[in-house]
Amino acid sequence: MNKIDIKTFFSRQKSIPILKKIECPLGVIEGKLITKEKRHELYGHVAGGSGSIEPENYQRKMIREGTGIKISKTNVRLNLRNNELKTVCRPNKFEDGFDYSENFDGIQEINEKKVYINLKCVVGKGGAQTRSLREVYWFIQAQLNVLKNKENIYFANVLDGDEAYSQMGKYNYLCCLKEYEDVKGKIYVGDLRGYFSWVRSLF
Repeated sequence: MNKIDIKTFFSRQKSIPILKKIECPLGVIEGKLITKEKRHELYGHVAGGSGSIEPENYQRKMIREGTGIKISKTNVRLNLRNNELKTVCRPNKFEDGFDYSENFDGIQEINEKKVYINLKCVVGKGGAQTRSLREVYWFIQAQLNVLKNKENIYFANVLDGDEAYSQMGKYNYLCCLKEYEDVKGKIYVGDLRGYFSWVRSLF
């Protein structure tokens, strides 16, 4: 083993976060149990505007609490045409704006691995919910395509809500397609409770 000086050794140690025990915080319920009524009870009135961010804020807070690792906001998006990750603040200012996905809601950096996180809470049936979940479907397909050519990159789609749960089979179908067999272990699609056990499995 090559010798290194003490200063270099401790510098390297500081760059590696010490992971606490990763576990789901108390009080986090299964995503399928979050109905429209339950969401109102948990987060107050959610109908667009500032209220619509409350479920995301809760998910973000619980991820930070359960992993002990900050979840930073990001403007990273996927280019759906060339399967590249790119930081773009306002893509629709540009002619190719529709080539970009929504931005990820957060990123966690653990050792040398980056986990890009998509947060959603979709409850109740209706056209708006179907459109939202279909957009998530294509977003996940783009993530799977990116994973074919990226190292140390992971994607997590935290989908709470009774309607998100009812459509989970479609996401499982997508992730289990033969063309994604080699990368499906690097993507999470499920509720907030399940996120913590998935993260533990990575490290």
